[in-house]
Amino acid sequence: MEVTQKPYETPKIPLAENLRKFREKEGLSLDQVAKKADISKAYLWELERDTEGTKKPSAVVLMRIANALSTTLAGLLSLPSVQTADGPREIPATLAELRDRLKGQGNELSESDLKDLAMTRFRGSQPQTADEWQQLYLLMASNSRKPSK
Repeated sequence: MEVTQKPYETPKIPLAENLRKFREKEGLSLDQVAKKADISKAYLWELERDTEGTKKPSAVVLMRIANALSTTLAGLLSLPSVQTADGPREIPATLAELRDRLKGQGNELSESDLKDLAMTRFRGSQPQTADEWQQLYLLMASNSRKPSK
């Protein structure tokens, strides 16, 4: 049985591959990263060799590792992100779905619109579906087109 990727999904690079890539880029040993991240060297070693993705480290552990490797959580997990003034910001999967949907319709989101949407929070959260993102995008677009008085 062949697994097909949905058009709006971004291919994922295994955590193990990214751990090694970022560690080597920083010129750090397993021991150095483990100490900086305050985790055991053995666990870090296991994560680096877990090419099947069976290990499920907690968000706290992933954040410690990302900080130790001078990267973001989105970078470590190969999540789509946009560069903002505050640094990279993860693009939620449902926003990526909208981006890909619009692109397929010949109506690409500009980088600026994508950044604005990714940074949008209402009462501490973001839209949960591609349709909700599209409603927000249309609202933002219509408000930006109104002539100022």
